[in-house]
This record gives sequence, C-alpha cells and structure tokens, in this order.
Amino acid sequence: MDKPKKKKTSLTKKILKWLFAVVLVLLIALISIPYLFKDKIVAMVSNTINNSVNATVTFKDTDLSLFKSFPLANLTVKELVVVNKEPFLGDTLLNTKELSFKLKITELFKKANEAVEIKSIAIKNGQLNIIFNKENIGNYDIAIKEKTVNNQEDTNSFSFNIQEYQLENINFKYLDKSSNIKLELDSIYHSGKGNFAKDILDLDTKTTAKLSLDFENVNYFQNVSIGLDAVLGIDLKNSKYSFKENTGTINQLPLEFNGFIQLIDENQLYDINFKTPTSSFKNLLALLPKQYSGNLKTIKTAGNFDLSGVIKGTLSEETIPTFDIDFSSKNAMFKYDDLPKSVEKININSKISNKTGFLKDTYLTVNKLTFTIDQDDFSASGNVSNLTTNPRINVAAKGTINLENIGKVYPVSLKKELAGILKADITSNFDMNSVEKGNYQNIKNEGVISVNNFKYEGDDVANPFFINQTSITFNTNTITLNKFDAKTGGSDISITGNLDN
Repeated sequence: MDKPKKKKTSLTKKILKWLFAVVLVLLIALISIPYLFKDKIVAMVSNTINNSVNATVTFKDTDLSLFKSFPLANLTVKELVVVNKEPFLGDTLLNTKELSFKLKITELFKKANEAVEIKSIAIKNGQLNIIFNKENIGNYDIAIKEKTVNNQEDTNSFSFNIQEYQLENINFKYLDKSSNIKLELDSIYHSGKGNFAKDILDLDTKTTAKLSLDFENVNYFQNVSIGLDAVLGIDLKNSKYSFKENTGTINQLPLEFNGFIQLIDENQLYDINFKTPTSSFKNLLALLPKQYSGNLKTIKTAGNFDLSGVIKGTLSEETIPTFDIDFSSKNAMFKYDDLPKSVEKININSKISNKTGFLKDTYLTVNKLTFTIDQDDFSASGNVSNLTTNPRINVAAKGTINLENIGKVYPVSLKKELAGILKADITSNFDMNSVEKGNYQNIKNEGVISVNNFKYEGDDVANPFFINQTSITFNTNTITLNKFDAKTGGSDISITGNLDN
C-alpha cells in the first residue's frame, strides 16, 4: 500500500530538481550573457556613431543588464561626450553620464549585419548646448548626409521603434549669437510615451524644468519653475504637433493650452491660445518665484486675475508670430495671515501685443494699475514701445505710499525697516538712447515728488539718516528742490534751489 506514495514523492522530487536546474541555468545565462556580448555591444555602439555623425564622440564604457528592465535588456553607454568639428571646433554639443536603451533580449542574437531594434531611450545627468553663430548656422546639424541611392548601404547597428523616452536631470542651453538670445532650461525632467511606429499618434508627456531667458543682455526670467503634463497629438507626415489634454504651470500659475505648432520647410507655424483655468487673484502672486511670493497657502484673496493669450503666425528668419496677451484684475485684494495689513482695491488692465509679426512692433501697455493700503491710494498707467530697438517709455503715477507698510502687507525680507511717507504726482516720457547719451532735451518730465519722515540706516552709512521733509518739482527744463530738511548724526542739513538743463 506504501508503493504509490513513494512513487509520487519520487516524481515530485524529480520535478523540483528539474525546475531548480532550469531556473539555475536561466540565472547563469542572465548573468553571463552580458559578458559574452560585451565586445559585440561596444562594436555596435562605435559602428553606429561613426556612420551617423560628423563629430568627435567618445564614451567611457558600455554596460548590458538583463535584470534592470526585465523582460527587456538594458544597454547603457557611460560618460558619452559629443564635441563639434568646424565651424564649432571644440564646442561640446552633448555630454551625459548615462545614455540607456531598452530592447528585446532576442535582439542580442541577431547577426552582425542586422540592425538591433530599440524600444526606449533614457538620458541621465547631462548637458545639451545648442549654438547658432552670427551666420545663423547651428552646431546641432552633425548628421552625416545620406549617400546616393546606388551606393547606399545600411551600416548602422541600431534601428528605432521607440515607444517611450526619458530625460532625467538634463540642462539645456540655447545661444543665438545673431539675435543675442540666451535661453536656459535647468533640471529638466521629462518623459514621453507613444507608439512612434504610427504616423499619427498621441504622446503622453510630463515635464518640469527651470527657465532663464536673456535678450539683448537683459534678463527677463531667472530660474522660473515651469511644468507641463500634456497629451500631444503628433502627425509625423505633416510635422504637426497639437495640444490635447494638458495642465501647465509657470511658477505656481496654472495654464491651459489649445492649438498646434507645425514645421513647414525651415519655418514654424503657430496657432495657440492659452488661459488660466481659474480666475483667483492668487494666480498673480503665483507668477512670482516661490522665494518672493511667500506661502500662498497662508494668503486670503478676493477678486480676480485673468491671463489669456493668442499666438498666431509664422516664425521665420524675418518674422515672429503675432500675439495678444491680456492680464487683468478688478477690485481684488490680498492679505497674508501672518502680516497685519492688506492691499485693497487692486485693479489691473494690461496687455502685451504684436500685430505685425515684426519684433520691433511689440508693445506693452498698462492701461490701469491701482491699489490701496490703509487709506493711501496709488495709481499708474503707461506704455513701452520699440522694445527691441530704442525703447520708448511713457508713464504716469499718482498717489501715496507709506514705506513702513511694505513689510506689513508683503513678505519681503529687509535688513532694516523702512519708514517715511512718499507722495508722487508725475508724468515722464523718454527713450533709452536719450538717457544713455545724455540728450536731456528729449526727456519730458513733469510733476512733484515729496518725502516726509524718512529714515534710513545701514552698513553703508556711519549714522542713521533722517529726512524730515523734502519736496522736488520738475519739468523738462528745470528741477526745483523746494525744501530739503534732513539730519545725520549731530548734523542738520537744509537746502533749497533749482537745477536748469
């Protein structure tokens, strides 16, 4: 009666031994295959580089793992550096600590003359530098031109059937020496998933980065946090990229996009509109970097802030897309919970626009800016034209500001508290060339500025400086110091007079 049990036990042991042996063989194979294919992998990478780019390319090592992305194999090229040849001799186009590819394990067993198909790409800890010289030639155009059909041979070791890609901690620098534009995107984290085997596909992307922008040696953005989670509709045949589901942010300001960008020959066609999904006045403060906006969770707001815009037209060597961007608020207010005072009656009506497609015809207009702190009202209006040639500024301001209240309504960090009452009723119309060259006859100023009970003390002065009262009246020809009553240390200062042009 015990024989069947013994046979069953014996069979179970054999099956377990067989399974253990299979698993052991597979494990040994998974560990040993990368070493067996080491020389082949190095040859594949070198062959692809040499037959694809006209640049000096070096890499330290390659690594093949069958565990990291199982059931796919993971191929990593370490410390890859791409250095330009003429006319950018010696400039580094790309350097990265890791460039990784994922592929089916079966691809490793292909013959030497067969291309290995790549499923995904990842770049980690890298720097990409795009430069256009004064002749408008870009350093990124390093691809070797295709051979004629009669002599063409497929000598690349890789083919691409990408379904996902990833950028992790990448820094991007763009410099256009012809237009003096400098753009930097630091700490880029970006991923995308889509079936690039199709001509029309949806690409699911997630992006965060920090943006800096300089134009004509003037800084417009510095380390501004940006983000975009979007589904992009891609039409590869027509080089058209459309915004579908998306949520974008500039610092903490949310934005929604619609429209498309299309590449046409050497130009780019834009048809994009955007807006804030909500109208909370907190959106305005969210435009400021976090170190300046304070903790937005501790702020009470009322009223609205709306931002919307349209960008439409062709970006070419001669033109830019036309645009019309509006931002406005009506009877808004804000107060930080940990500060004693609030800013009330905030009204904003402003826009930046370009209706011609020529960069010089860009205008910034502030039709209305008003606010009240305590019982002190302040208002301003103005416009800036000729932004890229000789900026012309026309501004008017009227109101009262108690300097002591600045730190009571806004989380600004001051080494010494400000004190004093500033009153102004001024208009000014000037162009920057006249200011720089001292052509004061072209500067049209008129109005009165007064300061009372002003106090300043700091490391740059030996004693605290007090202004009991001062008043200045000015126009284009004359600046009149009506009164200047001040004190520093044990000295009293009292001056009156005028200065003619």
